[in-house]
Amino acid sequence: MPEIPTPVRHRVIIGEGADARILRVTVSLITQREGCTALGHVVGLYAKLELNGDDRDESVAYFLSRLEGERRWVIDAKFGSDGYPHYAHGFGERTSATRSIIAPVARILDDLARALGLAEHIGERVPLVLAARRLTP
Repeated sequence: MPEIPTPVRHRVIIGEGADARILRVTVSLITQREGCTALGHVVGLYAKLELNGDDRDESVAYFLSRLEGERRWVIDAKFGSDGYPHYAHGFGERTSATRSIIAPVARILDDLARALGLAEHIGERVPLVLAARRLTP
């Protein structure tokens, strides 16, 4: 299974002009995964990343999934820098309203999934098709 040997770091600019903010994005894990949810067996991609503003040392941890056929990355869990659980669901749970990650961060994850050979088709508004399955529990 291809893995990220070291965390991948990016900077993204959100907004324009005086309202622009720079976010640091650190992806520490992205892999194919399968699981069992209230809706049955699911397969897809799983990622863990941290986001923080360029002006702050504290980061927020996100756990995300994108199931086969989905067109966006969904936030499964979000934890504050102090460990506070802002939002917490298991891998691939879709029984309540879903929240998605912002487009510039989603593009980073899409590019990583492609580069690691985890996805055959992926992109903004492109349904996920996994590459030959190398699933982790």
